[in-house]
Amino acid sequence: MTTVIDKVVACNCSICTKKGVLHHRVTPEQFSLIDDKKYLTLYQFDTKEAKHYFCSACGIHPFCNPRSAPGIYSINVRCLDDFDLETENYEIVEFDGRNWDEAVTKLNEQLNFSPRLSKDDH
Repeated sequence: MTTVIDKVVACNCSICTKKGVLHHRVTPEQFSLIDDKKYLTLYQFDTKEAKHYFCSACGIHPFCNPRSAPGIYSINVRCLDDFDLETENYEIVEFDGRNWDEAVTKLNEQLNFSPRLSKDDH
């Protein structure tokens, strides 16, 4: 992944809360899977627009393609070996995922992101 992690999203929806995910969005050009895809398993629910991936060997949730911007990758920064939550400098953007429809426009504005760049949920 090639990006500067200056903002992370803390979502309060049931799945993100339970997994403890802190999201950071990157474009497909900034993302590269460095290990074999054979352990990646897809999980989808509700609208089935979001694509949540987890490791079938260890159960960790490394990234997803969120409903709010399905053409990008939302990286779980807690899974990054070289990102220390205690020492890095970043802003936490709170997202009210429990009220997704009302909150998604504000989230995209806070992240300066246009969902029109998307190809295909959070």
